[in-house]
Amino acid sequence: MQNRRNFIRKVASAAGLAAFSPFIHSAEGKNLMETIERSAHRDASDVATDEDFWYLIQQAYTVSPNILNLNNGGVSPQPKVVQEAVEHYNRLSNEAPSYYMWRVLDQGKEPLRAKLAEIAGCSAEEVSINRNTTEALANVIFGLRLKAGDEVVLTKQDYPNMINAWKQREKRDGIVLKWLNFELPIEDNEQIVRQFENAFTPKTKIVHITHMVN
Repeated sequence: MQNRRNFIRKVASAAGLAAFSPFIHSAEGKNLMETIERSAHRDASDVATDEDFWYLIQQAYTVSPNILNLNNGGVSPQPKVVQEAVEHYNRLSNEAPSYYMWRVLDQGKEPLRAKLAEIAGCSAEEVSINRNTTEALANVIFGLRLKAGDEVVLTKQDYPNMINAWKQREKRDGIVLKWLNFELPIEDNEQIVRQFENAFTPKTKIVHITHMVN
């Protein structure tokens, strides 16, 4: 069964993750990975209020303690292990540019997709590697087979770049955008579901649902 806990467990045990990371091999890093593994079996609400757990998570990043970073989306900070990986492969790329680009990077793309699919619990054919979420969603939005009159249900709280992508399709293809506007915060999940359901018609082809409002 694929769920968030299994996802964390797979990421934490990924052999390739620690191969080149001094942080993972440090006492601090080992303590973090062991804590994540133990927490995978705990109740989510219990972990959410565990300050010791989140202190360890905080230590996996290098963000300044002097400023509170509220934007963890478009400008999300990299954890130490990712920073070390980027620096490691950047050095390799500069040591032997053409050799590394064509003999290593090109040859490594499909094995990487297979590993990502294993972590995500899906087929490698279902994985596409993109530079960021905006690019990934834009590829989906512009690639869907929609014709004039087809309806898309979305909200004014969706991410701005996705809203603009749908507006482009509206102008290009004549699709109909049906906008919902939520008066947030809403504590009743059923109210949100009802608003979406009430917007559905026989012409509804796509429902754009945002998991977390940015």
